[in-house]
Amino acid sequence: MKDNKQSQSGSVLVITLLVMVAVMVLGVASLQTTSVELNIARNEREIRETFYLAEGAAMEGIQRLKAVPAVDLEERVFFWHHDRESIGNDKIGFRDPAQWQMDSGARSPNCMRSAIDPDTYFAAVNWGVAPGGSLVQTGSRLYHHRVYGLCTKHGGNQRVEIGYFLRY
Repeated sequence: MKDNKQSQSGSVLVITLLVMVAVMVLGVASLQTTSVELNIARNEREIRETFYLAEGAAMEGIQRLKAVPAVDLEERVFFWHHDRESIGNDKIGFRDPAQWQMDSGARSPNCMRSAIDPDTYFAAVNWGVAPGGSLVQTGSRLYHHRVYGLCTKHGGNQRVEIGYFLRY
């Protein structure tokens, strides 16, 4: 009987080691899964943050358009407010992040840094008189603007475009 117990104690040791290896493999797999899930959550948060910052910059552009006197809007005295012709001739295409000229020394900027975040910018384009806007006899017309917001935070280029009608 003694020989049988000694052989069983050796098998218990082997079974215990196999169970410990299995538990260790499960632990390492769960750590890897957790790490991947944390990266996914971080990326999702960063994408959401940059989208909301870009949207906030576009909304700031709308607020600034509303605050500008009509004479200045017609003359487009602000470097961040453009006319449709400059967009149509592909001189400026705000849907392309490479066309945003921020604080570069070689070229004059075509957008304004937002007060929301140092990595956010906005620009506006006057697309002309809105359909039916020229029929108003009061002297003011309804103009269609497109206001763009850009956020470059976290190495991304999140853009937002908002259509806005303004009477002046």
